[in-house]
Amino acid sequence: MDVPASLDRFVHATRLDSLTIHGRPRARSLRWWPLVALAALAAGYALYVAGSRSHWDWRVGLVGAALFYFAFGAAQVVPYFGPRLIPDADGALDEREMAVRARAGCIAGTIMTLSTTAGCFYLGLAPVFGRAWAPAGPAEWVFLGLSFIAAARLLPVLIASWLLPRPDEDDG
Repeated sequence: MDVPASLDRFVHATRLDSLTIHGRPRARSLRWWPLVALAALAAGYALYVAGSRSHWDWRVGLVGAALFYFAFGAAQVVPYFGPRLIPDADGALDEREMAVRARAGCIAGTIMTLSTTAGCFYLGLAPVFGRAWAPAGPAEWVFLGLSFIAAARLLPVLIASWLLPRPDEDDG
């Protein structure tokens, strides 16, 4: 096999051809990356809060903020590489894609609504219990709001990826 053919095969196998004008983006199932990004968001937020409240060294808060912003950036990019949830240059969504989109959106919306409602009840009752955690300053509230934005971007991709059947091994 000559060098250009092997490079073409490598580009196709790694799906980098979807980033060129000649390639066609292929929707793929991202079953674990959104979950990793959500876990990194939570870990980054917790480390930031612990560092900013002087529970640990200030460097821990800095690492937490960096992890949080890295995960937030990933949350903005991951939907473009996951299942097709919005029409793009390939055309309109077919019936199966519309059904997956509707179901993933409903489940994600329900999760976001219930978690926000539970959070409101918790924050309303936190002062009653004294030692319960609540955001202390504006930065913690901003991080919390950004985490909800990131979760709203990641949850439909995560759910749609698990609703889709597993891809065949020969679909490289």
